[in-house]
Amino acid sequence: MVLNQVCRYALRRGWLADNPVGRLEAGERPHGKAQPVAILEGTDLTRVLEHAGEHRPLFEFLAYTGLRIGEALGLRWCDIDFDAALIRVRQQLSRQRTPKRLKTDTGNRDVVLAAPVATILHHQWDASAHRDGDDLVFCEGDGRGLVYNYVAEAFRTAVNNAAITGRGRLSLHSLRHGFASMLIASGLNVMFVSRQLGHAKPTTTLSVYAHLFNQAEHAHTARAALEASHQTLTERAPNPADACRSAETAVATDATIERPGT
Repeated sequence: MVLNQVCRYALRRGWLADNPVGRLEAGERPHGKAQPVAILEGTDLTRVLEHAGEHRPLFEFLAYTGLRIGEALGLRWCDIDFDAALIRVRQQLSRQRTPKRLKTDTGNRDVVLAAPVATILHHQWDASAHRDGDDLVFCEGDGRGLVYNYVAEAFRTAVNNAAITGRGRLSLHSLRHGFASMLIASGLNVMFVSRQLGHAKPTTTLSVYAHLFNQAEHAHTARAALEASHQTLTERAPNPADACRSAETAVATDATIERPGT
């Protein structure tokens, strides 16, 4: 509830003596339905990245690793294993820009490092003045972590400038959804996808992305059925090239037959 969040913030700052929303009974509180976060991928992702400015490396990294924003902001150079092509997620950055333990044990994971993402990180390394093992990969000029709110605002600005509409609510988490969508569309199973995302249980992955798994499975089944049907058709139908060759042979044979009266 937005009003409750505003009141709690004002209470912490001493601007309010009490939070009136907190005094409401459960049945008195409005229950608005939050708009689901949309998936950002394909041409829409390309357009957002084109308008991301200095934040493009971070947004592109998020789109192709599936890390949560706190995990990405807490990533250190020592967490990147270029030789093994892995990103070892071991901590996150809090909203106060301090290192923080991951929420669950499964959040502690190794994420596949694709070659294009490795290139992004190499460029980030070249541009950074902070390259020690414990230094943050994405940081301010003084080496401190990025401010989450500023990053989120930069993403909203990129989405608005890209003029993307009609896809539901787009947030930084949309990049994570896009990563999951790519893995599922590639036919990877729920266990692998769950480990890459750092979900506590595969059932969490299924509850969020069940429609994508179903879509991928049905697409695979439909594709196989169509290919099998077409194969049967091609086996039964004469090959046009063979038909042409047969016709040419018949003409040549007919020309060699001696006609009566010649």
